[in-house]
Amino acid sequence: MNLTPSMEDYLESILKMEIINNNPKIKDIAKDLNVQMPSVIGALKILRAKELVIYEKKSNIKLTKKGKLIAITVKDRHEAIALFLHKIFLFSEKESQETACQIEHVIKPETAKLFSNLTSYLEADIIEKQMTWEKWEEIINSD
Repeated sequence: MNLTPSMEDYLESILKMEIINNNPKIKDIAKDLNVQMPSVIGALKILRAKELVIYEKKSNIKLTKKGKLIAITVKDRHEAIALFLHKIFLFSEKESQETACQIEHVIKPETAKLFSNLTSYLEADIIEKQMTWEKWEEIINSD
């Protein structure tokens, strides 16, 4: 399914809230994504038309099975990229999260899996076994 990055962000936000408290609200989604409530309502109508969310005025917002699968895929891509940026490129947590939010929309799940595998390998087999974290930081930050 072809979704805009914005629509993927809405699905990811709803999934995050379902995991935390199982009761996403429009105001919570608006706050999470730093958008206005009418924008959330508009997005929910689009996502409902695509059968990705169950949403009726004044009712709970829920991801459909299809919506949840897409949201999990977006979340997994985000987490793989953020971890790579933080652990391997030594980005700050904030910077790795912000950058991952941008990259997650343009890579395939298979590419995210490669990032995840590479992160695990570099961290466990190269950095921790063959050098110190200080040496790794020196390599990454050299001109």
